[in-house]
Amino acid sequence: MRNQLVLALVLFSANAFAGIPAPVVGGSTVATGAYPDVALVVAPMALCSGTLIAPDVVLTAGHCIDTHPQEVLLGSVDYTKPGGEAIRVKSATAYPSWQTQFDVGVLVLEHAAAAKPRPIASACTAKDLEAGNDVTVVGFGLTDAAGTGQNTKLHQAKLAVVDPACTADAACNAKVAPNGEFVAGGDGIDACFGDSGGPIYLDDALIGVVSRGLGTTAEPCGGGGIYVRADRVVSWIESTTHRKVTRSTCDAKADASGSDNSQQSPETGGCSTAGGAAGWLALALVVGAALMLARRSA
Repeated sequence: MRNQLVLALVLFSANAFAGIPAPVVGGSTVATGAYPDVALVVAPMALCSGTLIAPDVVLTAGHCIDTHPQEVLLGSVDYTKPGGEAIRVKSATAYPSWQTQFDVGVLVLEHAAAAKPRPIASACTAKDLEAGNDVTVVGFGLTDAAGTGQNTKLHQAKLAVVDPACTADAACNAKVAPNGEFVAGGDGIDACFGDSGGPIYLDDALIGVVSRGLGTTAEPCGGGGIYVRADRVVSWIESTTHRKVTRSTCDAKADASGSDNSQQSPETGGCSTAGGAAGWLALALVVGAALMLARRSA
């Protein structure tokens, strides 16, 4: 099931994922320039997605840190084509105990990106994270429910929020519930392999990070997924990277910088790019090095 990540699959090609989740399922391709803050996260044998949240910081999934990211590509809508800004990763840190808490990680880049960072949702934006409301997922993942085939293009899809507190599914992390994660998607519209770490947008702000599939779905992709609340980990992001992130603004006063608005007290440490992922489900797209490096120079 999608809530079990086996890093041994990193040794196989994308075709080895028959019967496992893929990228944005039920979505559509993205026009050039629509999401300049979305990053392709490149590791030696895996691809993830991410979001630029500070000039030189990309937020991604915690389980993607274990793939040892080396580079990000921003502003691309097809990573086999020329275009986009490639920047090397200076450091990669996962949230402490990400397997049972917040499945997020941060990449500090070698230099600032040209793209404008995406603001993280404030409390006034996050109040719209209610059952039945739509959010938008964007990523470089596969595009069929079986998780087979290949995809190199950026896709997007509208997902309906199902469980805004993430308390109903067995795959929800109890240590950060309620409201540390949320469930969205299903009925053939979903995130999949390669979308791990990618953004979930609500009212143009970053509200979620793609993490994993539900524990109750039969198909690898298409049945809905679990997404980490980005607004719950702002304090950890800022204390780990020593960078300030922008919060969304709306009619109500925006949250103070660094406010997590959670009942949990985020840890301030971090995990380096090593170990700890056995038994976890990753939506990282595992590919051969030839495919990963296929993008032509601009």
